[in-house]
Amino acid sequence: MDALDQHIELDSDQLKINNSIKENLMTAAKWARFLAIIGFVFTGFMGIASLFVLVTAMASGIGMLMLMAVVYIGLTLVMIFPALYLIRFAGSTEKGLNSNKQGEFDYGIQNLKSLFKFTGIYTIVVIVLYIVYIFVLAQVGFNRVF
Repeated sequence: MDALDQHIELDSDQLKINNSIKENLMTAAKWARFLAIIGFVFTGFMGIASLFVLVTAMASGIGMLMLMAVVYIGLTLVMIFPALYLIRFAGSTEKGLNSNKQGEFDYGIQNLKSLFKFTGIYTIVVIVLYIVYIFVLAQVGFNRVF
């Protein structure tokens, strides 16, 4: 049994992690809390901006501006999730490590997993949208040339 196995028992109800891992996770949780707060603030700004764009679009009747407002509102709703996962990871991980409660720690790590899963899916969707956008632009450009 190596040194790491002596400090971590994954099947136990008691949380056992060596000091180095604990310090690293505590630091990660503090940075996660900071990033989550920044994420909520910028999401709030984006939400306010999208409402202004929506009001302007409704007053002017410009369809493209209305589409932009809907996209901004959608992005605002989507961007709440990473900040939410980060704040849950930070709080539960810190609480679990400080109180040695496995359930709290597990919930924090589950939220970290959810953050990475969300980010991966979001990245795939954006890449697909970029590819579609490039094909649409190429088709439009091709049709104008010929």
